[in-house]
Amino acid sequence: MSVSTMKKLTVFAHREETDELIRRLVRLRCVDVRTAEISAEQGIGRYDRETAGVGSEDRAAEVEAAMTVLSRYATRTRSLVRPKAKVDMDNFLSDGSADRAWQVVKRTLATSERQSALRSEIAKIESLREAALPYRAFDAPLGMTETERTDVLLGAVPAGVDMVALGKELYGAGAVAELLSENAAGRYISVFCCKSDTEAVSGVLSSYGFVRATFRGVEQGAGTYLRRLETSLSSMREEQERLEQSYVALAEELESVEILYDAVQTELTENACKQQMASTEATVLLSGWVPERAQKRVEELLAKHVCAYELTDPTEEDNPPILLQNNGFAANFEWVLGMYSYPKYGRFDPTFIMSIFYFIIFGIMFADAGYGLVLILACFGGVKLLKPGQSMERFLKMFGYCGISCVVFGVLFGAYFGDLPLAIMRNMMGIPEAELPNLALLGSSAANVAVLFDPLQNPMGFLVVSLGIGAIHLIAGMAVKFYILCRDGHPLDAILDIGAYWLLFAGIVMIFLLPTAGVWVAVAAVVLIVLTHGRSEKNPVMKLLKGLLGIYDLISYVSDLLSYSRILALGLAAGVIAQVVNILGTMGGASVGGFIGLVIAFVVGHLLNIAINVLGTFVHTSRLQYIEFFGKFYEDGGIPFEPAVPSEKYTEE
Repeated sequence: MSVSTMKKLTVFAHREETDELIRRLVRLRCVDVRTAEISAEQGIGRYDRETAGVGSEDRAAEVEAAMTVLSRYATRTRSLVRPKAKVDMDNFLSDGSADRAWQVVKRTLATSERQSALRSEIAKIESLREAALPYRAFDAPLGMTETERTDVLLGAVPAGVDMVALGKELYGAGAVAELLSENAAGRYISVFCCKSDTEAVSGVLSSYGFVRATFRGVEQGAGTYLRRLETSLSSMREEQERLEQSYVALAEELESVEILYDAVQTELTENACKQQMASTEATVLLSGWVPERAQKRVEELLAKHVCAYELTDPTEEDNPPILLQNNGFAANFEWVLGMYSYPKYGRFDPTFIMSIFYFIIFGIMFADAGYGLVLILACFGGVKLLKPGQSMERFLKMFGYCGISCVVFGVLFGAYFGDLPLAIMRNMMGIPEAELPNLALLGSSAANVAVLFDPLQNPMGFLVVSLGIGAIHLIAGMAVKFYILCRDGHPLDAILDIGAYWLLFAGIVMIFLLPTAGVWVAVAAVVLIVLTHGRSEKNPVMKLLKGLLGIYDLISYVSDLLSYSRILALGLAAGVIAQVVNILGTMGGASVGGFIGLVIAFVVGHLLNIAINVLGTFVHTSRLQYIEFFGKFYEDGGIPFEPAVPSEKYTEE
């Protein structure tokens, strides 16, 4: 309904008061801390940003990392509706609970670090074992590469190598080869030769694709070496099991770690506030904004500290943040306004009017009683069960209210999951077309259950409704502009710039009812526009030209009005898709298979239709607000009010 009045807060306090003062202001939840001005001439510099948040980010990262690990081992019941813990954060931080939670975090991270090291070591040993397994028949030390007079070559040749031919060639070169093992990857051999023959032997092996294996430092035979590796692996895996069990025990303290998470995140917020402050050697300067309705609470808090403060009205040079004040219904649509832009401070807040039109237009675009009921149950049920934060709660409530609109217009237009009742009667109950109900007051002789008319059978009637709603929407936007001009002391501008066009619209409508009177009214409006639209110009020629251009604005209004035909397009799209789903679902007739097909088509098809068209309806309804409605009056550019608040992801104080 309006933009909350803001007070500019300025506080001078002793440096030693900083931590406690910021802590209490954050918990007050109503102070938007802004960057304080500095003045080198007056000895005011920036608060020490480095020391304000030393280690906070690292501590927050540690807690979050520990929570990620412990959440996988928690034995508590997983639930989307788990309530937040009720905590006195001051007691938690002072009675040793926070220290114990930090110990859990440190132990968790140490365990995780050791576990990572174990995984790396196990992978390394398994790699060594896999490399040694093919040579398990080699009795000599695996690391042996030579004796006093001979060279020893261990390695592999491709699996397709003819070992008989290779053996003959190696024998001819003065070497003895032994096949140790083979598998799909290759054949593993040992080769002994005199050192004088090594070069010739290497040439033969190279021609057969020999790849040498190296086991540097291994002084045991393959069997002994493999047993040692297995023993190490077994020991490490046992340690891994113990670490896993320690996680289970640590996870019992997950709730205290979650409380610590909120405490650390709140500390980050407090440090961010400190970094906005200016300071001298002995004092700090804090600047920010406070809603007028919270002024008394802030004053009571500051009175408890050794500080000097003032709360003043914003000046013309200031740019106060915007806090919207709306009733319980309209407040749920504030985030839609925020997606576009907040209004300038002191300007008109269109949320309430926008919410009414958003409610109506969304319902007409997605007019289906069944789909609306799904939205109502899903959204309001989600609010009741999940107990989300304020932002998500408003998001869900907005779509829940829009679901109510969908139900209303769905009944008027006879849409219950498309034409599901008629499809069941026609295709599964076998009722002849002539005996199907026709309840519509307007529109068609075909079977339908609409109170007014079925948009699919009477699209022109639906177009008239769409454009009619659009005309009301546009005129409402002009009415808001009329009000703003009058409020700001420009009633004549309101009459000439807005009232003249209303007179023109009235004349155009009257032409179809009272042609002669309508023409005269329209002509009078045109003359008024031409004579007054350029009144700000001093040059008579420019006055006339600008007046003539005022008539051209009529084309803009017509273009805006035609934009509302998208209501027709979105409404027909949802209805046609639903109708196709119902045809597919009921084509099996009155049989077990037909009933199963109906259930599958109903669940899959209609849920998909809801998902697609809720998104499309949201986008196009928002567009009509942003472009056609706001374009008539809206002054945007406001900065949202973002008070410093404690983290309450897992806790409530």
